[in-house]
Amino acid sequence: MPKASADPVQKRLHILSPSEVEALFARPVFTPDERLQAFTLTPAEKSMLSMFSRLHIQVAFILELGYFKAKQRFFSISFAAVTDDLQAILAQHFPRATLAKLRPITKPTRIKIRRAILNLQQHQLCGITERTALALRARQAAQISSKPIYVFREVFRYLSEQRWVAPGYTVLQDLVSQAITDEYERLTAIFKQHLTPADCAVFDELFAETEGLYPLTRLKHDPRDFSRSEMRQERARADQLRPLYAIAQRVLPHLGISAEGMKYYASLVSYYTVFRLRQFDEWTIYLYLVCFVVDRYHRLHDHLLTCLITTVKHVVDTAKEAAKEQVYHHRLARNADLPKAGRILKLFTTNHPPDVLASTIQDHAFAILERSRIEQVAEYLTTNARFDEVAFQWDHIQTMSQRFKPPLRPILRLVEFASLRLHDPVLEAVCFLKQVWDQNRRLSQVNPDAIPMRFIPKHLRRYLYQVTTDGTKQIIPDRYEFLLYRLLRNGLESGDLFCRTSNRFQSFEDDLIDATVWQEQKAALLQETGGRCWVSHSIMPTSSVAIGDAVHNVQTRRVVVAAHQAVYPTTNQSREQDWSPLQSAVVANAFVACHDSD
Repeated sequence: MPKASADPVQKRLHILSPSEVEALFARPVFTPDERLQAFTLTPAEKSMLSMFSRLHIQVAFILELGYFKAKQRFFSISFAAVTDDLQAILAQHFPRATLAKLRPITKPTRIKIRRAILNLQQHQLCGITERTALALRARQAAQISSKPIYVFREVFRYLSEQRWVAPGYTVLQDLVSQAITDEYERLTAIFKQHLTPADCAVFDELFAETEGLYPLTRLKHDPRDFSRSEMRQERARADQLRPLYAIAQRVLPHLGISAEGMKYYASLVSYYTVFRLRQFDEWTIYLYLVCFVVDRYHRLHDHLLTCLITTVKHVVDTAKEAAKEQVYHHRLARNADLPKAGRILKLFTTNHPPDVLASTIQDHAFAILERSRIEQVAEYLTTNARFDEVAFQWDHIQTMSQRFKPPLRPILRLVEFASLRLHDPVLEAVCFLKQVWDQNRRLSQVNPDAIPMRFIPKHLRRYLYQVTTDGTKQIIPDRYEFLLYRLLRNGLESGDLFCRTSNRFQSFEDDLIDATVWQEQKAALLQETGGRCWVSHSIMPTSSVAIGDAVHNVQTRRVVVAAHQAVYPTTNQSREQDWSPLQSAVVANAFVACHDSD
């Protein structure tokens, strides 16, 4: 990133590769089919052509027009360099003419031709006023992401929207570079105002000399897998990052950068070595470190929650497989006992002497098949030869308690879950378990009436209880705990539950601006983003809206559909459409009064 203190004479930013520069700014090279299409004139273009009486001017007009339709640019060319295109034009429009009849075009004539083309194509040159607006848009883009390629694309897109002829590549390089420099100076001023010397000292400790690795280097390491040792180290990093994250959260709201911009600055910490980072300007280092701490802390929670989801899925899948295997073996055993059960039934259809006692017949039956197995066969027959596979699953889950509790309990204690629902029963149970563990107590030591039960689905309650010797029902702690993990996993995957200190598991509403800010600054925000907003009671916008986002507010149940050139993705990554406060303004807020547009 260019520095404010950098030498004014410096290399330009490397934004595009040579092939990309050629594709955007070089004169088009047509195939025969492309020439036919490019140099075919519409009625309006033919009418404009008739304004020029001389052959070489008409040919120059068609040539410049064809190039402009292909690249929306003008090119300094000589007839000698484009003979193939000239021959195609002559063959298509002037079959009796030859190249020898074409003369060079004077500068006033060329200007007249280009004005006519601009009028036809409804474009205009990018003059001083336009470049001022373009610079403003570049600075706005730099607030979203300071990646040079992103700012360049936004500038180029804005040129296309406004139908302005793009200036040369070097001009755009300088414009992007200046926008990024201005953004750096803006952020530096904010850091100097809100980052105290004590805060700086805390961040400086990341570069402390130690016998092993730098603290920052340790934080840069991501877990290799979800093993207990790797997750233990990740939780240790969370303890190290927590005070730094608190400082970053105090400063970040003042920066006005998007999540994507923050990730870009954070990625530079991972890209550069500690030695290289320490050579930067001190405020550049603090900018990178603050963004890195936030991004790393969020990714850390992503890893922990992904571990929870993966572990729960593994336990559930293992229990299902074990239950199926158990059902199979039970069915084999019952089927093997059916012939003996038939022999027992025949004891009751055989005519016995009157003096034969029932106990004697019973003894004969037990000799054929044990009492317990007779009861199992009877149960098997009376339940239409079915077994409770879910019961077998819970039996197996209980046997795996020592495998899932060690990795999942620390995650439950560390992560702060949230929900859009007030008094969410799952979160009530989570808070209850945390309190029990903080008191070094077991669930079996808690008064049964104090245990939250609202989150347990009715169809699963019978599997979570056991009957004691005195005939009372008692909760099975391991099953209760695992059901909570299972519902947390389901909630995270469905979006009903989320974690605000996460990237992957954030709530959509976290990307929206405050409702009060939206109401007070709606017009200014929409004007600055160049977007338009329609308020509707329907969830989906019409097909004519290029980009529509319907936001359903939980409290008011009102919907705002905001669209068209106001929200655009900042990366090609999945899920995350990271928006700046300006972009969020046009997506969001169900609090916008629907009657404003009625």
